[in-house]
Amino acid sequence: MQDSLSLSRQFAVEAHSRAIDSCTDLEDLRKVAKSLLNAWQLQAMFSEMYGAQALGIQKP
Repeated sequence: MQDSLSLSRQFAVEAHSRAIDSCTDLEDLRKVAKSLLNAWQLQAMFSEMYGAQALGIQKP
């Protein structure tokens, strides 16, 4: 899957992977995981919104 990502996205994945790998404290790992979860959900929301807009679909 990573091969299909743009170079900038591959860089972001690697940066986040390194942040996860460098966590030695459980609370730090939780913070990183929650940050990534929020970013993922924000991305999903924008994808849904712009996809609906591109298709001319009214979102409920």
